[in-house]
Amino acid sequence: MAATIKQVAQHAGVSPATVSYVLNGTGTVTEVTRQRVLDAVAALDYQPSYAARSLRGRSHTLGLALPAMPGRLADQALAEVLAGIADAATARGYQLLLAAPDAQRTGAELCRSLARTGRVDGMVLLDLLVDDERASALCELGFPHVCAGPAPAGCASPSVQTDGAQGAALAVQHLIGLGHRRIGLIQLPSDMAESEPRYEGYASALAEAGIDPDPELVVEAGRREVDGYQAMQELLGIPEPPTAVLACSDELALGAMHALYDAGREIGRDTSLIAFEDTPVAAHTHPPLTALRQPRYRMGEQLATLLIEAIEQRAQQPRRVTLETRLVVRRSTGPNQAITPGETAQPT
Repeated sequence: MAATIKQVAQHAGVSPATVSYVLNGTGTVTEVTRQRVLDAVAALDYQPSYAARSLRGRSHTLGLALPAMPGRLADQALAEVLAGIADAATARGYQLLLAAPDAQRTGAELCRSLARTGRVDGMVLLDLLVDDERASALCELGFPHVCAGPAPAGCASPSVQTDGAQGAALAVQHLIGLGHRRIGLIQLPSDMAESEPRYEGYASALAEAGIDPDPELVVEAGRREVDGYQAMQELLGIPEPPTAVLACSDELALGAMHALYDAGREIGRDTSLIAFEDTPVAAHTHPPLTALRQPRYRMGEQLATLLIEAIEQRAQQPRRVTLETRLVVRRSTGPNQAITPGETAQPT
């Protein structure tokens, strides 16, 4: 049987009114008492009525659920998404609360805590995983949230994502048009929700051109520049290295560039390279990177809009928005030098 506010009060040794003050962020309560109430809420797994709370008033605060990853906020791609969220939220009278898990609490536990205490009216889930426990927890609570990426299976969550499959296919088609047949992929970690769609776009574009995907040409990497460096070294070490590579983030592409420099390979001539994201740095590398541009600021705006619609109950059903990716061609891609003039690459 679900715990009641009276039981929480008894467990914490306070009045029901004090519990209400803590959960709604109203009244004057000491930090010691507040923590005692929150401990009781967690111990009894108390789940307040969000519908009733919405009638009493809102905090007009959106929570941004970030991963436990040092330095993540310094990422340029994420910064553009956050800028879009902030501008759209501010225009509608909402403020933001950044929330990252620590050694004491998982991301799911942090989301539950923020939902139950009423500190936020809804949550934006960033860096989504395939089986994201944060989304599952908020779905179970019926708490407003939106996913920045494909929503996990079984969760009827609003979501905003860029079309990773379409973007990867555009990149591979561009490389095939330049005569490349052995095209490598430096992939994001497989537990990330964005990972599989990008692989699917890569594989489908190869198949459409009559090229069988070679598992040796696909390397799963981490998210840092050093991971891209190591992945490119691995690709260069196979018996028949790729003549072109798609790296699934700008960070991975930068690491791949350094590995190519160290191997004495000329980017755009010996090995073509495409990045996924097109942050400002991509235009200022040497050579400038051909890249898949994602509308990250627009993505942030849409995330805030969908979440506020869910909070204010203006959305009849969860909306799922997919934004297109476009290819920006620069000097890091060029013709396959293994093909002599007038020769056409044949399917392998």
